[in-house]
Amino acid sequence: MKRERLVPLTEWARKEGISESLARKWIKEGRVEAMRLGHYWYIPEEVEGPERGTQVYTLFTHAGGAGKTSLARDLGFELASRGYRVLLIDADPQANLTAWLGVDPSGVQDEETLLRVIRQDLLPAPREVGRNLHLIPASVNLAVGELELDRKPLGALALRTALERVEGYDLVLVDSLPSLGSLAVMAALAGDGLLVPVETGAKGVQALRAVIGVAKEYREALRKVDPEAVAGRSHIIRTFIPTKYDARTAGDNRVLETIQELEEVAPVAPRIAYRPGPHRRATEEGVPIQLTGDKEAAEEIARLADFLLEQVFRFEEVVA
Repeated sequence: MKRERLVPLTEWARKEGISESLARKWIKEGRVEAMRLGHYWYIPEEVEGPERGTQVYTLFTHAGGAGKTSLARDLGFELASRGYRVLLIDADPQANLTAWLGVDPSGVQDEETLLRVIRQDLLPAPREVGRNLHLIPASVNLAVGELELDRKPLGALALRTALERVEGYDLVLVDSLPSLGSLAVMAALAGDGLLVPVETGAKGVQALRAVIGVAKEYREALRKVDPEAVAGRSHIIRTFIPTKYDARTAGDNRVLETIQELEEVAPVAPRIAYRPGPHRRATEEGVPIQLTGDKEAAEEIARLADFLLEQVFRFEEVVA
C-alpha cells in the first residue's frame, strides 16, 4: 500500500545527485515540496509498505527519570518519518509527552484523554502531531482515572480492549506513568509487551528488580484472559533500553555491564547517552530531539529504531 515518509534534505539531494544548496534553491522557488521541522528540511516521499496488524508496546518502569517520555516522543517521530503509521498515547497525568509534542495540556478536554477509555470503553479521537504521527493526549485530570479504574470491573484491561479495535496504525507506543498503580497497570497490559528504559545508575539497577518482578505478575494476569498472547514467555518484557549513559564514569559502565547480562531475559537495545543540552532544547521547543540540530542524538535514536524494527517489532522495511 502507498505510504509517505520524510526524507532529510541532505539525503534527498544526494540521491538526486545535486548539491544541498541547489535543493534549498528549488524549495525557495517552489519546484520541490518540502517542510521545515525544527532545524531541518524534509522532502515527503511516497513509498510502498505492506499491510500489517497493529502492534502495541508500553514504555514502562516505575522509576521516574529513566527517559520513558523522551523515548516515546523520539521513537514515534523516527518511525513516522520512515513511513510507519504511529499512534502515541500519553497515559501519565503529568502530560509531559503531550507538552513535549507541542500540545498545551491545559487545553485538553477529558474526552480526548484515556478517561474516555475508562468511562466509556472507547478510544478518543487522536490529534495529528506530525506526518504519520498521532497522539492521544493527557491532562492533570487523568489522575482521577486511578480511582475510577479501581472501581471498574476488569479496568486493568480497558485500554487493551479499546486498542483491539484500533485501525490505521502500524505501531502504538504507550507512555506509562512512573508508578505501579492502576493507571500504570492498565498501560502495561495494553498490548504486546514492555519496552523498559533503564537508567545506567544505581537507581536504574534497583528499579530493574521490581520491574522484572511485576512483569511476571502482569504475564500471569494476561495468561488468564489471553493465554496465546503470553505462551512460552515468563514475563512481558520485550527489551531493555539503557539510558542516560555516561561513558566517562566507572559507575555507568558497571551498570551497563549488569544490564547487558540480562540478554537471557530480553534483548538489550543500543544505549542512549546522557545529553542534557539537546534534551532540554527539545523539551523547551516542543519537538523531538532529532529536530534540535544535534546530529549524534539523532543518529542514536535511528540506531535504536533499527534495533527495535529488527529485534522486537520485526516489521518489513518501508521501501521507496
